[in-house]
Parts: sequence; structure tokens; C-alpha cells
Amino acid sequence: MSLAGFLSDRRAPTRVVLCPAGRSLSDDLAFLATARRRALWPAPPAELWGAIAGLRGSHEAAPRNAPPLSPGRAGRQTALLMEGDVTLERARRAVSSGAPRHWIVERIQRVRFGETGLEELRHLGIRWSTLEPVSVVAFLLSPRLARARSRWKRLLPAGTLVWVAAISRRERGEQKSQRGAGDPGGRRRV
Repeated sequence: MSLAGFLSDRRAPTRVVLCPAGRSLSDDLAFLATARRRALWPAPPAELWGAIAGLRGSHEAAPRNAPPLSPGRAGRQTALLMEGDVTLERARRAVSSGAPRHWIVERIQRVRFGETGLEELRHLGIRWSTLEPVSVVAFLLSPRLARARSRWKRLLPAGTLVWVAAISRRERGEQKSQRGAGDPGGRRRV
């Protein structure tokens, strides 16, 4: 499933394996950055999670990756719970109403607009979290992307399992032509 398909499918799973297409390093890095911005939103802080669970009649504990209350933040936290579909028009109305700048949605697929609208809201101070955060089970990447670890490691949640795909014949041929006769090459562990 493509990232665009995942973001629009209201029944999409919350556990995923990220797999960039492998066409080019820059495209793969752009994919990861987009996935981070669009799909890997955190759960609300545990205090807000508990308040929402109470309102919804749920007794579920906050996800283990829910951020704790920030040190030094005494008192109440405020957020806007946006149930149902969130269109750009609805989001703009919420901004103009003076609502809190931390918005919580049921799941990322309920946000029904793209990058441009999210960037507009980010500039207005909107922070997002979700009641059904996406969990990255693993990251499947090309050997080329594996060698660029320093450029993508901050884009993935800590502890993500990383799988390196087998090298294709085309890539093997490209590596041989780039190495030359004196360099034995070889594979490196990530």
C-alpha cells in the first residue's frame, strides 16, 4: 500500500512496516520524512489520554509511548479533541475560534487534507497527536539507504527493527563499476 493510500484508508492498520521504493536515495529520504510528518504522530500525554478515556467511558491505559507530563508543567493541560473527519475548513474554523493549539484526533486517517494545509497549521502553532498512534514494526530498506543511516535514523522511532533487502543485480553491477578493480567492496552491517 502506498503512503497516500495508507493515509486515506480509515481501516488501515496501526502497525506498519515502512518500505521506501528504493528508486533513489533522495526519494527514499523524502518518503521517510513525509511518513514521519504525516503518519507517526504521538499519543497525547498520559494526563490528557486519561481525561479523554474518562469522557469516552473507556478504562484503557495510555499507550506505553504516551509522553508523560512535561517536567515543570504544573496545572492543567488543554487540548482540542477533534472527533470524526477533520477537513481543512473545519481546522481553520477551530484556529479562528481560539481553541487550544494541541489537537487530538482519533486516528491520522481522519485528517482529510494534505501537506500544504498541515504546514499552514504548523506555522500557526498547531501540534497534533492521535488516540490510535501508528507503530512502526520494522523498516525495510535498500542497501544504498542502509549506508546512509546518519541521514534517516532520526526519522524513525527509537528501537525500530531494521531489515536490509537483498541487493538487486542492477545495484550489484553499479557497485562493481563504481568500485574498480582494486577495491574488494563487500557488505556492511547497519
